[in-house]
Amino acid sequence: MELLMTPEEAVRAAFGSTDAVAAGLVTESLLLAAQRRYLRPVLGGAFCDALAAGKYDTFLDSCVKPVLALFVKYLVLPDAAVRPGRLGIVKFGGDSFEPADDATLARLRRRVRADAETLLAAAVELLEAAPAEYPEYDCRGNVKHRVSVDGGIVL
Repeated sequence: MELLMTPEEAVRAAFGSTDAVAAGLVTESLLLAAQRRYLRPVLGGAFCDALAAGKYDTFLDSCVKPVLALFVKYLVLPDAAVRPGRLGIVKFGGDSFEPADDATLARLRRRVRADAETLLAAAVELLEAAPAEYPEYDCRGNVKHRVSVDGGIVL
C-alpha cells in the first residue's frame, strides 16, 4: 500500500510545523498504520489504491490528508508525551513547562479522534453524494455502515 502523504506533510498538517514534535516520531510505518487502521476500512481498498495512484488528487488534498494527519496525531500523542531512555520510560519536563497529566492527554486524544472521525464522515458524505465521480468507492464496503461504536463498545 502506497502512502497517501509524507511524514513531513503529516507533521505540518497535524502540528502546524515540523518543529512541533521530535524528529522521527512520525514515520512511514506510523502513517501506513493510520491509513490501514482508520481510512481503508471506511474508504475501501479500491478507492485507497486509486488515491495512491493519483486519480483524485483534489479530493486527497482537501479531504483525506487532513483526516489522515489527525489520525496520525492521535497515534503519536502518547509517544510525544513520553520517551524511552536509559532509565526506562520518562516524561518530558523542564524549567518552564510541566508535562500534561494522563487525564489531560486522554482528553486531548479523544478530541483529536472525534475531529478526525467528523472529517472522515464529511469525506464519506461527499463520496456518497457523487457516486459517478468516484466509482472505486463502494459504500457497501464501508465498515461504518455495518458497525457502530458507542462508548467504546462495538455494536
